[in-house]
Amino acid sequence: MKMHLIIFAALLGLCQLAACKEDEPRAPQGGPEEVSYPHRYYIDPENGSYYNTGHSPSQAWESVDRILERSWKAGDTILIKRGTVYNGSLALRGSGSAEAPIVLGSYGDESLPLPEIAGGGSYETILLRNVQYWELQDLRITNKGAAPRPKIVGIRIEADNIEGGVMNHIHIRRCEIADVYGTKTHHNEGGGSGIFYYNVIGGSNPSSFHDLVVEDCRLTDCQRDGLTGYLSTGDRSLRKANTGFVFRRNVFEGIPGDQIIVNGCDDALVEYNVVRNCAPGDFADESVPNRMEAAAALWCIHSDGTVFRYNTVQDHKATWDGQAFDVDQNCRNTLFEYNISYNNTGGWLMLCPSDVAFDRNFVSQEGTVVRYNVSINDGTRDYVKGNGQTLSSTIDVVGRVGGCHFYNNTVIKTRSAATHADNTAITFDSYTNIEGSLVFTNNIFYNTTGTANPFAKVGTGEFIDDRGLILRNNCIYGYREGTVPGSGDHNVGTILTDPKFVRLVEEFTANNDLVDKEQILAGLQLATGSPCIGAGAEIAPEPVFPLTTDFWGERIGSARNIGAYNH
Repeated sequence: MKMHLIIFAALLGLCQLAACKEDEPRAPQGGPEEVSYPHRYYIDPENGSYYNTGHSPSQAWESVDRILERSWKAGDTILIKRGTVYNGSLALRGSGSAEAPIVLGSYGDESLPLPEIAGGGSYETILLRNVQYWELQDLRITNKGAAPRPKIVGIRIEADNIEGGVMNHIHIRRCEIADVYGTKTHHNEGGGSGIFYYNVIGGSNPSSFHDLVVEDCRLTDCQRDGLTGYLSTGDRSLRKANTGFVFRRNVFEGIPGDQIIVNGCDDALVEYNVVRNCAPGDFADESVPNRMEAAAALWCIHSDGTVFRYNTVQDHKATWDGQAFDVDQNCRNTLFEYNISYNNTGGWLMLCPSDVAFDRNFVSQEGTVVRYNVSINDGTRDYVKGNGQTLSSTIDVVGRVGGCHFYNNTVIKTRSAATHADNTAITFDSYTNIEGSLVFTNNIFYNTTGTANPFAKVGTGEFIDDRGLILRNNCIYGYREGTVPGSGDHNVGTILTDPKFVRLVEEFTANNDLVDKEQILAGLQLATGSPCIGAGAEIAPEPVFPLTTDFWGERIGSARNIGAYNH
C-alpha cells in the first residue's frame, strides 16, 4: 500500500511540474532549430497556413482573421509579421490580467514597415469594447475608404456597462495611426478620430477607464481629430472619473482638428507630445449657420488635476478657436508648464468655462496654473470669424473663471496678420469678473508688430476694471499706450520697457520651420542689464503643484526674475 502511495505522489508531482512549465518555450522533437511558444501566436499572411499551430514563425497562421476566431486569455501574445497588410477590421475579445496582459504586436525584420491593419472605411479598424488588460504595440492602423465617412476611427475604446464598472489597462505603444478618413468638420454629425475613447456613465452600471496609456505613437492625416474622448454629460452628480491616463511622446501631423482631448478624467498626464504641420481647418456647408470649426490642439474638459507639460504645439489652423491649449468647461486644478507654442492661428491659450448662461451642475473653473511656458507668434488669423469678430489674441478668457494664475511665462509677438490683425494679449468674452479670479504675475508680454493693438479688450459681455483681473510685476512691452487695465492693488510693478533678451527668437527657418527648443534656450535668456532681472514678485508655494525649476530646467532658488528665465 505504501509503495502505491509513493508512486501516486511521484506521478502527481510530475503532472504539477509539467503544468508549471506549460508557458515555457518547447523545442520541436525533431531538432533544436526553432522554439515553440504555447501562448504566443504568429501570423504570416505570405507563408503561414491555417493548419499550423501558430506557436513559432515556421508554424505561423496565414491570416489575421484568426484573431477573430477566439476569445483571448491572460498571457496570450499575437504577433503579425512586418511588411504585411491585412484588409479588414478587428473586434478584440477576451481579457488579460494585471500580471499577464494580452499583447497584439509585430515580429520580423525591423527594416520592414510595421504590419498594417487597414480598415478601408469601416466604422473602426480595431475595437476594444468591455475588454481589459490589452497592449497594442508596433502596428500601423489605417481606415481610409473611397470617400470620407463621418465618425469613423482607427482604434475605438469603449466601456459600456462593463462588469465591475472599470475597464483597466489599455496600452497603445509605438503605433502608427494614419489615414483615418472621417469628415473634416463636426457639423451634421461628422468628424472622426485616430484614437477614440468613450465611457458610458449612465444606466445601471456606470463605467470608467483606469490606466489608459498612449505613448510613442505617430498620428498622421486623420480627419477630423487625433486622440479624443467623449462623455455624455459633465453633471457632477453623475460623475465617474477616468483615472491613470497618460498620453506621452506622441507626434501629431496633418490633423485639422483637436489633437488630444482629456475628457472626464482625474489626474491625467499629457507630456512630451509634438503637434506640427497641421492640416488647414475646414468650413461646414452653407446649411449650417456658423460654418467655422472650433478646435484646439491639447485641451481638457470635465476633468480635474490634468497636467500638460513639455509639449510643443505649432501651426494649428482651425477656423474657429485654433489655440495651442485650452482648459474648457467643468475643470479644476489644471496645470500648464514648460510647453512651447508657436505660430498657432488662434493664439496660445484659452480659458473656456463657457457655461455661464445655463446650469448643468458643472463646477466653476478654479485652480488653473499656467507657468514657465513660451509662446512665440501665436495669433495670426487673417479673416473675420462668423460672429463678426477678428479674434486671435494670445489669451482668450471665456466665461466663469473662478481662479487662474499665470506666472513666469514669456510671450513673444513680432509677426502680425496682414489685413485683420489682432495682436491683443488678452480678450475677455462673457467673463464673469469674479473678484481676484485672474492673476498674472512675473510674465513677459513682448510685442513689436506693426499694429500696436491694446493689451486687453472685450469681445463680448463686460469687463469690470479693478475687480477680476490682477496684474503683478509683469513686463508689458509694445502694446497701445494706456490699454493695460487696473490700478492700485490690481496693477502693481508693471514694467513697460524692453525686457532685453540675449537674442530674440521669433522664427525657426533654420530648422525646416519646426520649433527648435535649443534656439529658445540660447536666445530667450535675460541679457545683462535687463529690467526683468530681480524685478519679479514672490510666488507663494503651490498647494497642488509644487515647483522646483524654471523653463531651462534650472532650480529657481531665490531668483525673482520676470519671464520663463528665472535662475
